Amino acid sequence: MLRNTVLVRALQVAFATAAITAATMPTAMAQSNASGTVFGKVAGGAGDTIVLKNTGTNATRSSAIDANGNFRVTSLPIGTYTATLVKGGATVGTTQLEVLAGQGVEASFDAPAVAGTTAVQTVRVAGRRSRIDVSSSNNGATFTARELEKLPIGRNVESIVQLAPNTTRGDPSYPAGASFGGGGASENAYYINGMVATNALTQLGAMELPFGAIAQAQILTGGFGVEFGRSTGGVVNITTKSGTNTWEAGAMASITPRSTRASYRDQYYSNTGAFPETDGKLYLRRQDNELQQTQASAWVGGPLIPDTLFGFVALEQTKSEADQVVGSTTSTTLNNSGFRNAETTTKRYYGKLDWNINDNHRLEFTAIGDLPKSDYDYRGYNYATRAVGSTVTSSIHQEFGPAHANGGELQSLRYVGNLTDNLTINALYGKTQSRHIYEPFGYNPALPQVSAAAANRAPGLNYVAGQKVTSTIPLSGSKDDVTSKRLDLEYKLGNHTLRAGLDNNKAVSTGAGEAYAGGSLMQYQRTTTPNQSINVSGGSLPALSQFGGLAAQGYYVRNIIYSTISNAYAGQDAQYLEDRWQVTKDVLLTAGLRREGFYNANQDNTKYIEMKNQYAPRVNASWDVNGDASFKVFGSLGRYTIQIPTMVALRGANGSTYTFQYYTYTGTDANGLPTGTTQLTEPVSNNNEYGQAKDPKTVAAQNMKPAYQDEFTIGMERAFSPNLNFGAKVTYRKLKSTIDDLCDPRPFDAYAERNNIDTSNYAGFGCATFNPGRSNEFLVDYAGNQTYTKVNLSAEELGFDKPTRTYAALDMFFEHPYRNGWYAKVNYTLSRNRGNTEGQTLSDTTSAQGDVAATQTWDFPELMVGAYGLLPNDRKHQIKAFGFYDVTPEITAGANLLLASGRPRSCSGADPTAIDSGYHYNSAAHYCFGATGEENTLSPRGTVGRLPWEKTLDLNLVYKPAYAKGLSLRVDVYNVLNDQSIQKVYEAYNDDYARVATYEMPSYFTAPRSAKFTVEYNYRFK
Repeated sequence: MLRNTVLVRALQVAFATAAITAATMPTAMAQSNASGTVFGKVAGGAGDTIVLKNTGTNATRSSAIDANGNFRVTSLPIGTYTATLVKGGATVGTTQLEVLAGQGVEASFDAPAVAGTTAVQTVRVAGRRSRIDVSSSNNGATFTARELEKLPIGRNVESIVQLAPNTTRGDPSYPAGASFGGGGASENAYYINGMVATNALTQLGAMELPFGAIAQAQILTGGFGVEFGRSTGGVVNITTKSGTNTWEAGAMASITPRSTRASYRDQYYSNTGAFPETDGKLYLRRQDNELQQTQASAWVGGPLIPDTLFGFVALEQTKSEADQVVGSTTSTTLNNSGFRNAETTTKRYYGKLDWNINDNHRLEFTAIGDLPKSDYDYRGYNYATRAVGSTVTSSIHQEFGPAHANGGELQSLRYVGNLTDNLTINALYGKTQSRHIYEPFGYNPALPQVSAAAANRAPGLNYVAGQKVTSTIPLSGSKDDVTSKRLDLEYKLGNHTLRAGLDNNKAVSTGAGEAYAGGSLMQYQRTTTPNQSINVSGGSLPALSQFGGLAAQGYYVRNIIYSTISNAYAGQDAQYLEDRWQVTKDVLLTAGLRREGFYNANQDNTKYIEMKNQYAPRVNASWDVNGDASFKVFGSLGRYTIQIPTMVALRGANGSTYTFQYYTYTGTDANGLPTGTTQLTEPVSNNNEYGQAKDPKTVAAQNMKPAYQDEFTIGMERAFSPNLNFGAKVTYRKLKSTIDDLCDPRPFDAYAERNNIDTSNYAGFGCATFNPGRSNEFLVDYAGNQTYTKVNLSAEELGFDKPTRTYAALDMFFEHPYRNGWYAKVNYTLSRNRGNTEGQTLSDTTSAQGDVAATQTWDFPELMVGAYGLLPNDRKHQIKAFGFYDVTPEITAGANLLLASGRPRSCSGADPTAIDSGYHYNSAAHYCFGATGEENTLSPRGTVGRLPWEKTLDLNLVYKPAYAKGLSLRVDVYNVLNDQSIQKVYEAYNDDYARVATYEMPSYFTAPRSAKFTVEYNYRFK
């Protein structure tokens, strides 16, 4: 619901005016995120005309100039244009300019308005414009293909994202995704030619396309308008290349040899002082790992029918070959699968047809394929001799599997119609599909896994696992399908440009989720106090000494069963309305309102969450201070919302299983499985996950608020001289509401007791999606017969404070436009990211929790004690500098530098105040530094210090010989200084019963130095 805040009241008048105007229009709207705008002001007025001609396709647009001399031409395909000013039928001026997606460029005619004169605005090779875009208050950066080819960056979208200010890499445990402005890695939106490409299952990243097919990449980190939604982080808006009237073709081949890659940094146990058998010793040998990568691509584009029908096709294949030690020194599977030979091949294709029906009507068809597959062969490994087994013990083939965050195929059809000079319509329809294949060979589905830390092994027993496949695995053949529709309208009325729009997405995830390979995991444990009862997940164990044998020495085992495999459904819809008002010739005010709705449905396609009215008002302003586009002051204020992915249903609404059962044992067999077991407990579950069907009415609170945040920005940009641009910006973001899951039965039991409700047939509370920190209404089936009681619980009764996440940043940049043979830009960001929740994700756990929007954060109030502090995506200082220098007409050198302060370090352990209650998880609370869990003390989030600074310098050298036009020879060196800085450490200090030997051990490092050699050839047919 839209709250009656100052933000809302400030926009009511603007929205009302725009709504009345729009009510008289057809129900359509104008999409701008895949096209650009040309605007300007000239002397004269009514009767004059501006003519824009695309130099690649000869497509022409004309627009009348109003009585005040203003003109604005929208929904232009990106590219280079010749703008012609026509007065009385005579050409009085021309200028050349480049149109960028989602941005405006001013057409300036500097020559006197006299027939026959010509003014040409210089277009720099790097695509940078001499004037500032005063028509936009968006925050972020746009990179053209010409810029990207000159910089030493990886050939993927995530590398482009990291060039923009206010972005940091997502937690390395996540397979994809970045943090924009302190947001979670799942809180971003990705578009390709206006079509949504975000991963529907997890929202972590998106599918990609051949890098050479990218024409422009717009990275929006804030302040974006109401045409964009479903993001409390940022927006990645990719616009692709199209064919022109000139046929062109090219090919590229590159190799990053094993021999040029520096040795990987080994992982060592930290010195905890509590584990002499492992402290400071080798955990995982990485220095002998090898990786070689090759890439080949080809492209061709041109006119199928000159001036009318154009095509562009690109193919790309990337192949990686890795030899890796994957088993730690204490791994129970070292003799079977301690070493891995991995071969990953990613094939990508891109095709685009552009049909200019006439100058005012255009159809675009886009097809993209992102098809990764991997083959893994596992062998034994011996740490003492470094010997690798000669026999392959098991193999895995996967496509879009766990190792591939994203991938799939996309098809979209887009229509752009300029019905009049003032009315433009856009329509888009598209689909994406991803099919996941996971085929392990040598896998016994009936053989449980085995896990046994060195300290938990009884002397003389075998703990070598017979199961060759470890961890959880997906269902082979699962798939995700998304259907998207979008319609946009733009209408110019005097000094107002009115826009309206609607879109709709429907997602289906079939056979999604994971289960333990072999059905379960046998995890061996040991307590140092066998004479005392043991508090464990889901309950407690009796003193083990009474059972004699190994149990009397503290040895026991727990069997963990986990499965979330099922179907899930989701849908989103949105409508927006916006008024761009040119208040004066130098002041532009934009006010808009976006309404979003979404639903999530369970395996039976029954909705369990539905929100119909999420209102997001936004306003921004831009002031052209000097009236010549050399100095801009801008600001924005707005609200941004985010939906939840389909995967939430897998454990939140479907019949998932996650149980623990405890045993004593007297020995182990040849497969490392326990023998002579005595059952200590029945299966127990923290969250009541026993595989039973869940009632869709009870798995989510009623009438929930949306997850949203408010954002304020203010800044300036100045074109100080032809050699210097600079600017500064302040950003403040505050999370106001979030959605996660609650797993605490106590408030519901207390409500029943307070109200004398019979619970004899009550199945108990599992988990339910809710709004943390607010009052929530739940439907509870206390009677066990689908007769529901409305249970209203306040934030105090639930035991939670309000969710908080703030991001405050000061950005400054200095830019040397491409001039005198060189270009450079330096961005500095001073920021602070604080709160008691990261958002939809939870990075500061050992492996980063993958249950997006269903993390353990809000499961029990005990977990939130000490949760406020510096969040994992906080980087206090960041310097990003990049550029290139034309050493000679044939040789160009490029550089890309990142200096970033380290990630905040936290410590997690057992909560001494909650151990007896059972409402907690091992190593999940903000308590640490006790010899046992009972002795822990509070350790607030982010108070253990910081990881070391990240210092990465990438360089390249490009040679384009004059004697072979179109040929390019290139070498890129990444991480020149070989600074393999620590990206993440194990933060679990202890659990309920013992210290953890891996505390503070590094788990991820920056990639080592490597060199890539590339040859490329382009040819333009005349």
